Amino acid sequence: MEEKRYASDIAGHCNEPTAWQILMEVSQQLIERKQLIVNPFIFEIEEDGHFLLLPSETQLSGFDAPEAIDGQHTEASAVWSLGASLFHIVMGHQVMNGKGGAGQSENSKLPYMRSEWPVMSELVQQCLRYQPLQRPTLQQILNKATEQHNRCKEEVRRGPKFKKVTDLADATINAADDMAFWPEAMHKIQNANTLN
Repeated sequence: MEEKRYASDIAGHCNEPTAWQILMEVSQQLIERKQLIVNPFIFEIEEDGHFLLLPSETQLSGFDAPEAIDGQHTEASAVWSLGASLFHIVMGHQVMNGKGGAGQSENSKLPYMRSEWPVMSELVQQCLRYQPLQRPTLQQILNKATEQHNRCKEEVRRGPKFKKVTDLADATINAADDMAFWPEAMHKIQNANTLN
């Protein structure tokens, strides 16, 4: 029997398409099942690469929203937990110094994941807002994740971007003429005595 794998197993090693896939598939399952307990240790990675949200009755420390510490779980607290879970999967550590919602206050700075993933980083920040009414809904997360996952799939389908041959040829000609291969302009010094 093959050992089960979970999203928590890839913490710190998750690429952007996979992160959007997790958000898309888990938010869809949360909506369908009305499940309110969310953490990366219950996102099972299936044989076909999809993520299955397992049922859970208890929340793990560090993944509970500030208002859910006393056991009151709502859709807004599930959104917070989903954001905290994705942060853990992408970055490899928990939010609020590992304390989750228990370590957050109204004035806490929201963590930013990666500057090269601005859409996802800002969405996770919105999920982690202290005030429940300021967080996106699960449906809004699903819509954004689906849109961005499709964008990632299209980028992968198109393959890496290469410079056009004509651009490269032009750059080679210019580089031979005036050393334009440097990011800043290069000029020959006419008279060494004119330097101060």
